[in-house]
Amino acid sequence: MHSELHNFERNAQESSQIHTQGAFWTHIQRFGTLANVIGGIGSLLTLCCLFFLPSPLNLLVPLYAAIGIWVFIRPEAALYMLPIAVPWGSLEGLLPASLNVSGADLLVFLLGASWALQHVLRTKGKTEISTGPVGFPFPRVLLLTLLGLLFAMLLSIPGAQDLKLCLKEIIKWVEVLLICLIGTTYLRTRRQIWILMAIACLAAISQAGLGFFQYAFQLGPTSFIRGDSLRIYGSFSQPNPYAGYLNMTLVLSLALLLLGNSLKVRVPAGIVSLILGIAVYLTDSRGGMLALAAGIGLLILLGLPKKWNILIRLALIGALAGVAAYFAGLIPQHLLLPLFNKLGLTGISLVAPQDADFATAERLAHWIAGINMFLDHPLTGVGIGNYPAVYDRYFITIFNNPLGHAHNYYINIAAEAGILGLGALLLFLTTIFLTGGYILRNTQRAIDNSKKRFASAQGASFASKLLAQTSILANDRALVVGLLASQMTVCVHNLVDNLYVHSMTSLIALYLIMLLRLGHNVAHEQSEAVSG
Repeated sequence: MHSELHNFERNAQESSQIHTQGAFWTHIQRFGTLANVIGGIGSLLTLCCLFFLPSPLNLLVPLYAAIGIWVFIRPEAALYMLPIAVPWGSLEGLLPASLNVSGADLLVFLLGASWALQHVLRTKGKTEISTGPVGFPFPRVLLLTLLGLLFAMLLSIPGAQDLKLCLKEIIKWVEVLLICLIGTTYLRTRRQIWILMAIACLAAISQAGLGFFQYAFQLGPTSFIRGDSLRIYGSFSQPNPYAGYLNMTLVLSLALLLLGNSLKVRVPAGIVSLILGIAVYLTDSRGGMLALAAGIGLLILLGLPKKWNILIRLALIGALAGVAAYFAGLIPQHLLLPLFNKLGLTGISLVAPQDADFATAERLAHWIAGINMFLDHPLTGVGIGNYPAVYDRYFITIFNNPLGHAHNYYINIAAEAGILGLGALLLFLTTIFLTGGYILRNTQRAIDNSKKRFASAQGASFASKLLAQTSILANDRALVVGLLASQMTVCVHNLVDNLYVHSMTSLIALYLIMLLRLGHNVAHEQSEAVSG
């Protein structure tokens, strides 16, 4: 009896063990999917990085590893992160400082690698991630002018003193080419474009917040103090490029505020405009103010109804007449002297500049050095990116610090890449505005056609649909005007500085493909409406 009881207990234990083992393997089979295994391994590796790598690598390595995986799975994610990476994407501490690589550079590399892998690993019948009109190549004329600019830069390399500086500048423009070519593949829908616009606004607001913090606690070098207050500079190390960055999004939000067709667009745009406008004012950047004025001027010129064109033309004629009258001596000097003093255009000395006009004198000295470089090497320049490398042979008076560029990008590229580089750049910029003007006309034509169909619409539901479509197109038109005004602020600011720094070329390229895709989508919708 005792032995039978013992056998029964032993069998029960064995049965329980078998049941437990079976349940264990059942759980393994249920939860041990490939995604969970990879996630578990990734979590362990992240913990190892956090505990065993020195700061800041313990945070940066897992962060950029996660970003890399995300971009390889969803390449368009790189486009969404670019507006954030431009102001915030410094990789200091992760890679050697001599490489001068930013988070935006890494995102562009990941975007290109992901695009290439998708083409290599593409399977038959694979569906596209983003819906929307397909078959939209980067416009050929823009592609040719951008390739022409890169070719002119390559031609300048034989005369360069520092090849590393050449490589750095060429990579910057190759990134622009990659963003333009690949971005038009993944950026397709109107929703994607507006999401990108919202992300860019949020990134700019975050930079404005940093600037407000710097202003409130006077955090910055004494050289940034003008009068009794600090010139804010964000994460850009200098107030001028910081103002240029803010202006790019400020004029965009102003366009939506003034030209938008719904409160859900205009109210947020007004809030963004107020925040960024205050931040630009606190930079106390004269170049930034000049660029903002030009951007707003283009916004008004393109955004006002046609009936206002006569007034705009009269205003332009009046402005030109005023300039002519000044040079003819018809306007007394004392009337404009306060304005010239504010702009730092009086009493400039290149030998013994005063504190009030030192910045203007320094900029003028760099312009003269750049022009002399161009005159000595008029065809292909001293080598792209090599302005600071040869500056010691061209500086004048006391201004022996190269500062990295000529404080006028047009003079700078003429000095570095000669007349070929300057001509290619001007042709590329001209093509952008001509293409933008064509897109704006098509968008306005689409709005007019939608209004005509609404006037003759039969049925309340169809009329309501046309009214909603007209409102959407009006907001698209406002965004097109804002994107063109954004490009204008960069072109004008580059007259007194260089905004092709701090990865801002990536943001400029992103705004360009937003403009192009908006135009293509509107044209596609209109062709469908006509055929329908």
